[in-house]
Amino acid sequence: MLRKLRFRFLGITMLALSVLLLVQTVAVNLANIYQRDSDTKEILTIIAENNGVLPNNIFSETNNYFNQFLNPFGDVEINPEMPFSTRYFVVEMTKNVVTSIRTEHIAAVSEEEAFQYASQVYSSRQPGFGFMGIYRYLYVQRGAKSLIVFMDFQKEIETIFTMASISILFSFFTMLSLMLPIYFLSKLAMRPVEESIKKQKQFITDAGHELKTPLAIISADVEVMELCDGENEWLTSIKNQTYRMNGLVKNLVILSKLGEMNESGEKKVFNISDAVLDTASNFESSAKATNKNFEIKVAEGLSYKGEEVEIRQLISILCDNAVKYADEGGQIKLSLYKLGKNIQIDMFNTCEYVDPDKTERLFDRFYRADDSRSRDTGGYGIGLSIAKAIVDKHNGKIRVFTTDTKEITFRITL
Repeated sequence: MLRKLRFRFLGITMLALSVLLLVQTVAVNLANIYQRDSDTKEILTIIAENNGVLPNNIFSETNNYFNQFLNPFGDVEINPEMPFSTRYFVVEMTKNVVTSIRTEHIAAVSEEEAFQYASQVYSSRQPGFGFMGIYRYLYVQRGAKSLIVFMDFQKEIETIFTMASISILFSFFTMLSLMLPIYFLSKLAMRPVEESIKKQKQFITDAGHELKTPLAIISADVEVMELCDGENEWLTSIKNQTYRMNGLVKNLVILSKLGEMNESGEKKVFNISDAVLDTASNFESSAKATNKNFEIKVAEGLSYKGEEVEIRQLISILCDNAVKYADEGGQIKLSLYKLGKNIQIDMFNTCEYVDPDKTERLFDRFYRADDSRSRDTGGYGIGLSIAKAIVDKHNGKIRVFTTDTKEITFRITL
């Protein structure tokens, strides 16, 4: 249990860290994309305002609050080298006629290609900013005259992808580097819980041993009094309650030991078909005595690696529960079969009434669906808790469901 709790702590911590790093990575990259695109738009605007030329030493004031945050000085300076490092071309058109093509600031585009790019933008796009392949453009219309400025955006795209790759790798290696420290720190975090659970188990074990002696003395005294004074309803009541107390103490100790997941016994391969059939057969006479039909269907020759004693105890608990709580003249069915790579056990019985909304509570310690009947049948409200602990110890699953309020099925997958 502690190991599962530790891994759950590690999983939750790593999930929170992953979400934090993901948000941070996305935010940084979006800010990078936004800033580079904004800078490109500023340059395109300056070129358009200067009739297709990027001048030297021009300051562009930004009114965008996000840009002001990224650039607290408020201005973007166009240095003397920028006209030579910025690759762009400009096309001027008047009423569908190209009047000027300027490609001296870019080597990868000819005048013919520039004309084709401009024609596509002019015929199919609205004025404003846009993308044409690897080029960011600004389409400005001034009366009958149109000016289309294209700027090579490939370098910015490569920088964006490089930044994204670096940030993703950084986040990944950050998670890997933190996983080991978090794993060891989780052990320290779980230490108070571990000590509390150990003390609780030790208390149950010690209390169980301490209670055995007075219970044995009470039982012996009752037997002596019966020999001397004969049986009466008071002595019979004391004897029954002492028997119930002995059974409760025994089950509490068993449940405490089953919770020690890391102290499980040696698991061996055994014939689970024979174990289930042999254990369930012992309850056929009890079912017949109370006018209940007990049907057993067990697939032959199935093997399973686990603790045979505990699997037998699991079947015994389920059969005892079904015989006790099945209605008069009701049906009880136990099935064992292979389902893919797993072994499945179904325990079905009819009953007087079961609340579908409270079926999952049947595995809670000391929970009784019908308290008065449980006491009449000698139940402690702890048997199904032991059954669930056995299944959990074998890394299986136990589920309970009902199709109506008159029947119930326990399904175990091992």
